[in-house]
Amino acid sequence: MPSGWRVDGLNPIVVLDDFPTWSIWIPAIVLFLAFFFASSMLLAALRRQRTPQTDRRRPARSSRLLWLFTIGSAVALWFMTTSMFLRFHAVGLDRSQVELFYLWPQPSVVLNFSDIVDVKVARAGRNCGHLEIATRQERYLSVGFRKCDNADAVIKQIPFRGAR
Repeated sequence: MPSGWRVDGLNPIVVLDDFPTWSIWIPAIVLFLAFFFASSMLLAALRRQRTPQTDRRRPARSSRLLWLFTIGSAVALWFMTTSMFLRFHAVGLDRSQVELFYLWPQPSVVLNFSDIVDVKVARAGRNCGHLEIATRQERYLSVGFRKCDNADAVIKQIPFRGAR
């Protein structure tokens, strides 16, 4: 059995990424706290700006930096959310179905082999890429991973209609 595979009962589960769960959650929490802090500081600065002051230059400069910090942390939080929490991290294989395991907010998704239209690895430059599983209604994307061995083994295990 290749590395990254584990057996849950009789069904193998293939973990695609090399990251432990804490290495995803800690940066996500730090990014969320940074965004919350930047947003609250920006709101406080904007509230202070409404009151008349004699020295106008200093608050405008600090609010510009707060805008930059807020937008930067929002973009980083968006990237972290879309690349880690909205993509599946592991694949469970059964005789007739595939189960895609997500981190929290999404529950796992179970797909019958008959529903799967296409399975492929979208290659990337530095790392292997990500796995794409398509049905007629939806396309499911995995997180990016470095080694293609597990993804290639998953593709060989899934019989789908588009197989040659």
